[in-house]
Amino acid sequence: MNTRLFSLTRIPFFLPLAGATLMLGVAMSFTAPYLSLFSVEQADMSPLRLGVFMTLIAASGVVASAFAGKWSDRHGHHRGLLLAALIASSLGFLLLCLVRNYAALVAIGVVFLGAGGSAMSLVFSFARAALPVDDAAERSFALATLRTVLSMAWVFGPSVGALVLAAAGFYGLFLFAAACFIACGAIVWRMHDSPKGDAHSAPAHYAGDPSSLLEVTAPDTDEFVPPHAGVSHSRAEIWRATIAMTLVGLAASATMIVLPLYVVHGMHGTRIDVSVMLGLGAFLEIPTMLALGARGSRLDKQRWLASSAAVHMIYFVAVAASQSVQFLIPMQAFNAFVVSVISCLGMTYMQDLMPRTPGAATALFFNASRVGSILSGVLSGALVAALGYRGTFLVCGGIALVAAVLFANPPFRLIARRLVAWWQARRQPAR
Repeated sequence: MNTRLFSLTRIPFFLPLAGATLMLGVAMSFTAPYLSLFSVEQADMSPLRLGVFMTLIAASGVVASAFAGKWSDRHGHHRGLLLAALIASSLGFLLLCLVRNYAALVAIGVVFLGAGGSAMSLVFSFARAALPVDDAAERSFALATLRTVLSMAWVFGPSVGALVLAAAGFYGLFLFAAACFIACGAIVWRMHDSPKGDAHSAPAHYAGDPSSLLEVTAPDTDEFVPPHAGVSHSRAEIWRATIAMTLVGLAASATMIVLPLYVVHGMHGTRIDVSVMLGLGAFLEIPTMLALGARGSRLDKQRWLASSAAVHMIYFVAVAASQSVQFLIPMQAFNAFVVSVISCLGMTYMQDLMPRTPGAATALFFNASRVGSILSGVLSGALVAALGYRGTFLVCGGIALVAAVLFANPPFRLIARRLVAWWQARRQPAR
């Protein structure tokens, strides 16, 4: 492994790309955990307005990423689109330093922050085009290493962001984030596509990022070999898995929005506590994903996914019942387990269900996560306004329970028949 990592450093443009990826990860890890705090503390948003704000940013990011992916696949202009996304992000956070009006913040979120969210996918499609690598396996290893760099930024990024926030407030935090986006753009500006690069975009979702809303690492399509190529599963199984993935993504996204507010405002913790939780979760996800990735082909994916959803339910119940921030910190190990399992096994499970159409299965998996992230904004805002923080986490626990049942796929009809028979037997008079 060390030899392979060292060999990557000899690839032209790999080290600059790693630096650009690190800058992008740092900028995202600085801002994502504290955007909800900024919205409530500086812009005086109500929970419902906060939910609408976060939902519109997520929806705008999905549209921008889809447009950028199709455009770059068709025309091959990865570098220009990436630079435009980085400029949009930097302008968006610079404007957040000055604007507090709700309508203006929504416009900034949709136009700049949402559009800038496509940088996360474009940086990897640009990497495919810029790295002069002939061997597909070597290119895949290079992209996986870049994704790891992006994930590692989340280990220390939230903590450093909390320190910047404590020292310079949201003004300094957003200025620092804008500077990171500009630094990333400066590195990309000095690079260009390689004739040996692969012009096709790679899915740029990565593991280890709590703000990714369970948008996770996807292997390159040329690596995938359908495991049961002649077997197709029923449409009901596919729909159950899709709904379960959407529910898990919804609950995870709601956690990212509500948890910082719950820690700071509900439990009177500090922003450092938030950063420790997110950093610990990212730190635990990386070795867990590596272990699951090494054994993924030998695991029963359906049982692991059902178990992860059950663990998610336990996590939400524990968070709702907690009485101190110190209890919440180790609970992030449960959340890290869920993200790791979904990241490593979720997409391949969907591909197992749809072996003849792996591309459609991959798209379905990512779209389920995205729909969950879009729904989570308004839903979490409405739940906090109606039920408070603890009630919101309990509802998320119920959502995770439904996902666990859908993944497990028990014999619903048999259970229903036995319940009806038991009820009828109870109603018959004793002879």
